[in-house]
Amino acid sequence: MKSTHMLSAITFSTLTALVCSSAVFKVNYEDKSVSSGYPTSGSHRVLVPGIEKDLATAKDAVYIVEGGAHNTAFAIANKVVLDDPTYVGGGFPRSEFGFAGFPGAIYKDGEHGEYSFSMLLKDLIPSVKGTRDEPAEDVVWQFKHHGGGHDLHLALVGTNLVLGWGGNVYKQVIIDDVMPHVNKWMDFRFNVLWKSDKTGHFTLDMKLPGECKFEHTVVKKDLQTYVTASPDGTPWPGTGSIQYGVYRHSANSTAGDTKTLIVYHDEVTATNFNATTADSS
Repeated sequence: MKSTHMLSAITFSTLTALVCSSAVFKVNYEDKSVSSGYPTSGSHRVLVPGIEKDLATAKDAVYIVEGGAHNTAFAIANKVVLDDPTYVGGGFPRSEFGFAGFPGAIYKDGEHGEYSFSMLLKDLIPSVKGTRDEPAEDVVWQFKHHGGGHDLHLALVGTNLVLGWGGNVYKQVIIDDVMPHVNKWMDFRFNVLWKSDKTGHFTLDMKLPGECKFEHTVVKKDLQTYVTASPDGTPWPGTGSIQYGVYRHSANSTAGDTKTLIVYHDEVTATNFNATTADSS
């Protein structure tokens, strides 16, 4: 990998298609509505801050912004302000979207998926470590294993963008200084074979501002990508799904973590090559 220095309302423009036994889920915010045709209640729904029970209630925890990533006019902003209970969801400072019952966005043991999205860090003031070894981790994209933690994720740690896998046991810095890319769109693509044994693999491709193609790649082979328990042995019983926004699970403003974090996402596509539109979570 090349050495690199370095989301009012929302809209989900949707497509869940059956093509060659695959399920595809797309999000692009072009109709400027909260769910763009997706329900926000029931077993098949978008989990939206301000609507979904126990998620953040701040009016600006999520809002539409003009100027999409590439082929769109709008994107979504997620915002978290520390020390304000209206930005707390599920017991943590969090403004994230979840997706329940949409086959393309869900994955299970043994399935194969591809996931692409664009992301922008808005007016970032990076966290500092203070007296700690490093700043707290702020998750900006995750493959959430329900009943457990994240199987794979991307997180800001100070000025670093970090890739985590194996239930956050393993980490790698993929952008060592994001500051030159603040307020600019970055593109990411994951291809993952989800396996609970050590036959899984994933590839992460990344395209930075000003680049014409995916020029940065991380490949991991022969590993567990579908995590079934925490390091202490606590089981992770659920299935997995994409989840994104801002999740500041251990952030502490008095210790040096930035008070306000805003992240945009756009042009999200999730494909499950093993599922169909008849499948459910």
